[in-house]
Amino acid sequence: MTTKSTLGKIPIEHERRFVPVFTKLPFATTFLEHPMSLIIQGYIEDDQRTRVREEHTQERTIFTITMKTGSGISRPENEIEIARKAFKLLWEKAKDCSLRKSRYFICHDGIHYQLNIFHGAHAGYVQIEVEFDSNKKAVAFVPPPWLGKEVTHDKAHGNYSLAKYGRPE
Repeated sequence: MTTKSTLGKIPIEHERRFVPVFTKLPFATTFLEHPMSLIIQGYIEDDQRTRVREEHTQERTIFTITMKTGSGISRPENEIEIARKAFKLLWEKAKDCSLRKSRYFICHDGIHYQLNIFHGAHAGYVQIEVEFDSNKKAVAFVPPPWLGKEVTHDKAHGNYSLAKYGRPE
């Protein structure tokens, strides 16, 4: 969860990522019943690897530009909603380093999970993100065994790397 910006400070995202064995997920047979968004995102090859995203939810389509810095569990994330026209202009610079995924929002045992199922060149790759209100909560989280391998600190499993280099072995 990205915290709200206050007094001009850039919000901080606190997140851990996992690569599960899909069939071991307790919600593997029911994930389609949960809210979902279709995400198309690409990266501009600049110093900050600026991300542009088109996200389709049941309610609306959202276009954003995001700058993230650092790595690990907690890092600054500055995300701004932009107009469709601005997105289309930026997409021309980002489309060659891009990916598509369906994101399902699942609450299980009081924890909110984001199940990402990748499409296209990344088909078959699944990742789960768990976002938190603070670094302290993120670090204290004890993942259930079914979440699988944690890849929070493995850059090869980051969205930029997936878009640029494809699925890791």
